Amino acid sequence: MDFVSFVILHYKDSRVTDICVQSILAMEQQERIRIVIVDNDIHDSEAERNELLLKYKENPRIKVLQIKENGGFSYANNRGYQYAKEQFGPGYIIVLNNDIEFIQKNFISILESSYSNRPCHVLGPDVIHQGTGEHQNPMDTRLRTKKEAAYTVKMNQLALRFYPVLYPVVHHMLKKAEKSKIANREKQTTLSRQIQTDIIPFGACLIFTPLFVEKEDKAFDPETQFFYEEYILALRCKRKAYKIVYDPAMTVKHESGAATKKSYHKQKKRIRFMLEKTAAACEVYLGMLEK
Repeated sequence: MDFVSFVILHYKDSRVTDICVQSILAMEQQERIRIVIVDNDIHDSEAERNELLLKYKENPRIKVLQIKENGGFSYANNRGYQYAKEQFGPGYIIVLNNDIEFIQKNFISILESSYSNRPCHVLGPDVIHQGTGEHQNPMDTRLRTKKEAAYTVKMNQLALRFYPVLYPVVHHMLKKAEKSKIANREKQTTLSRQIQTDIIPFGACLIFTPLFVEKEDKAFDPETQFFYEEYILALRCKRKAYKIVYDPAMTVKHESGAATKKSYHKQKKRIRFMLEKTAAACEVYLGMLEK
């Protein structure tokens, strides 16, 4: 029997994680499903982390994997991916954020039908933002060029250098980008209805097929702490002649924290974090392009 493994990256909110878990447990073909919850909340107390451990201990198909090191997004997901591959074999491994909710009980049947019709290495479902209705997949239609990546690194580093002064400008630019996204929503919705190949898949829910899992011991390589994982994955796939497919027949909901109201101080801190991690991750991507 081929297993379908769901690797859930848990951070902070156990309520959100449980909604995700319960949506998986509501699917058909439960005998094939295995769930690996990667607890990446390294700053929580041992007692708090053990709460998550105890919550699912009665279900033999759910494993809670506690991360001790601060390795970031790629590292934590790779740990979950490796555990799933070692324990359950090279079947499907679905790597997802804890704020993803599955809404199709026959999700696995749809997945297998898609893979049978279009054999590929990475599959991306239609990811719908619960707050705005935005279709977040595909994230992009092409890889960023060396020139574009170098510009991203330069501008993020510049913004960080003068951050106290430039924060209002950076905040305004991000708001403007968000409005532009809303204005283009109709076009994005039309595109999201079409099957597409060799796109940049949205990282909140990535399906690694048996073709990928048989050959690869890591979902993300090289590892970055946050951001640009999708571009790095797409570049790696391109160089290995791996196929990426976006298929809207599979649909999931995404409860992104981006819509949450934040105080000025928290927003300022969050944007600084984003600039720092994007610059660092984009440098890794740029290094790959230069090889």
